[in-house]
Amino acid sequence: MTIDWSHFTPWMSLAGGLLIGVAAALLVLLNGRIAGISGIVGGLLMPRRGEIVWRLAFAAGLFAAPLVMRLAGQSITP
Repeated sequence: MTIDWSHFTPWMSLAGGLLIGVAAALLVLLNGRIAGISGIVGGLLMPRRGEIVWRLAFAAGLFAAPLVMRLAGQSITP
């Protein structure tokens, strides 16, 4: 295995990993829920009262993040 050093971005990767970790930790601490996409989307298919808003926000964020990056002029492909 070789590393493509011209596209290697350790600080951006670290920042992204930290953001994911902090978001997952906050979801557990504040809601008592685990940030797993299959469970979150599964909860949308069989919604319970009071849980649909945060699940929709999480799923919308997954789709919105690449669109926002694209609008900001950043490439989403390597």
